[in-house]
Amino acid sequence: MFSFWRSSKGEEYQSLHPGSPSSSETLTLLDEHEGKTGIPPSRPHHPRLIALASVLTVLCTLFNLVNLLLPFITPSPPTPASLPRPNQFIGLESINYTSHAFPKDTKITTFPWVLARIDRTRPDTVVEGNVDPRRKFTYFGTVSPEDRQLVATNEISTVAQFRTRDWAMEWCRFKLSLPDSARYIPGSEGPDGIRERNWFLEGDTSDLEVWELDVAPNTWLDPRKLTYRTRPKRKGHIFSFRVSANRTVVSREFPCKADGIGSFELFCASPRCRIDVWQDKQVPPVGLSLEQRSSV
Repeated sequence: MFSFWRSSKGEEYQSLHPGSPSSSETLTLLDEHEGKTGIPPSRPHHPRLIALASVLTVLCTLFNLVNLLLPFITPSPPTPASLPRPNQFIGLESINYTSHAFPKDTKITTFPWVLARIDRTRPDTVVEGNVDPRRKFTYFGTVSPEDRQLVATNEISTVAQFRTRDWAMEWCRFKLSLPDSARYIPGSEGPDGIRERNWFLEGDTSDLEVWELDVAPNTWLDPRKLTYRTRPKRKGHIFSFRVSANRTVVSREFPCKADGIGSFELFCASPRCRIDVWQDKQVPPVGLSLEQRSSV
């Protein structure tokens, strides 16, 4: 077996044949060579260092894999919107309302934050116009009116979400207001060809069903992803409206937790029914609203 060493010029290797100087002389020559060229001769490898480097490489690889897979195997953190809001009415629960009576006739009107339509005939389709349907661009920037459309037929439902407001106003009821002054007359659209704050009834509107939906507490539904197939399950029946023109119909009262989010679905039981309302958040209301009254 041959051993190699580099010439002083660093241009080629010369072999040491068996007839060459002894091993001790060879080592002496190598040391002299390193002193002249500054290039150390090859040294034997250390098995322990190689094993340690291999172990560290494997551990780093496993660490990176765990960090990569950790988001997929651990539950995602809650969104800020799903967290309970802090108590805004500290100490009010300790008041003696026997001595200081709460006004029994106090009522407030709450409008839906979410009104989104879903179509049973197109279970995987997001209905167009559920998010900011009246948005428009003006000289001063983007304007987003609070107009929302409620449509109820035997095939199309509307999902509504409300946040109950104030303290100790935990008795609620629905109101559907259809004043004659807001009746939709075909051809009465505005200059942009759109309807504004009006209603339209067609067919048998004697049975508008209202159901509560099974939605996690403090959770807003995303109208951009809501379809008939992805809608929450119905939890309980609230009321059946007999809807008619120029009339305000009111549901039975039901408990509603303070500062909570209520989720509901509205649809017609009759196959020949259409209730179509464009509403905003003005008072007196047109369309669907939630009336809250004192619970103490």
